[in-house]
Amino acid sequence: MSRPSAQTIFAESFFRVNAQLFAPFLAEAGLDERILHTPDVEIPAANYVELWEILGRKVDASIGLRIGIQTVSTALGAYGQTIRSAPTMLLALRCMSHFAVVFAHAIRVDFEIDGGQVILSYQCTDPTITRRRQDSEFTIGFFLSLLREITENPRLTPQRADFEHERPTDWSLHRDVLACPLHFKQTDNRLYFPIELLEMPVRTADPRLFQALEPFLEQQRQIRAPVGDLLAELGRHIASSLSSGGASLEMVAQSMGLGPRTLQRRLAEHQVEFRLLVEDVRRSLAEAYVAKDHYSLTEVALLLGYAECSSFSRAFRRWTQVSPQQYRLQAKANLA
Repeated sequence: MSRPSAQTIFAESFFRVNAQLFAPFLAEAGLDERILHTPDVEIPAANYVELWEILGRKVDASIGLRIGIQTVSTALGAYGQTIRSAPTMLLALRCMSHFAVVFAHAIRVDFEIDGGQVILSYQCTDPTITRRRQDSEFTIGFFLSLLREITENPRLTPQRADFEHERPTDWSLHRDVLACPLHFKQTDNRLYFPIELLEMPVRTADPRLFQALEPFLEQQRQIRAPVGDLLAELGRHIASSLSSGGASLEMVAQSMGLGPRTLQRRLAEHQVEFRLLVEDVRRSLAEAYVAKDHYSLTEVALLLGYAECSSFSRAFRRWTQVSPQQYRLQAKANLA
């Protein structure tokens, strides 16, 4: 299902728990039904985020937040189990950030203490994934659900919540669930809590389980983090190189400050095929650019390194089975 070049997220039991919701839309997102039954299967991150966007269009415009606030820690496997078993809130927050890559590539989870506040932030770091509202809202909802779970305080409420996307037309669920000032079009997705959060006991703490799980997660982090870091950096450099006439291995290596042989060796170590990665980036950017009205199709072709619009149109039809014009019309209809 997933290719070695893909940044991935583990299915864990999350997909099994939500099988009835996800099953009708898996094929449209390019996913296999195995993810509903196999916890250790890896899912391409771009397909995972696209599945959420499909659900947002066809099921519920606020589906991400709605499911996030209902999701419990154990749905995310060892990552969630380690957080809920942490002896202190500070350790729980550190695990949320430090071990996020074990559960999913292409994301950044941070927490910081700023004055009298604890700030928990999330962002998808893959530059080719531009439509990601549902993923962002799911994660913010899950973070709040997780903190309520481990403190056994269902009334725990943030002081403020930020989202990187524009304010939805209907944001009543956001107001009801988060019950705090909401800010949209921000640089990150964030939850702000008073500093007293750090003093709250973790009611689900299990020090012996934590001691057993933490070394395992650290081992997995050391395996997955280099792959995720390399792919994220490559994605950024490929995206910026395309508009300069294409993204050859030599060109991308130079922009990364590496020799072509060094980059090729690093790719081989992680079983990444450069040609397929360029194709993935080009397709993701093409879909994002065409879906929006910011660029003409000729401009999109040039941004993606095509000398002629006709060459771009043929490639786009091969990727999506529709012309760029049809895809743009469909995207407008979905937003209507």
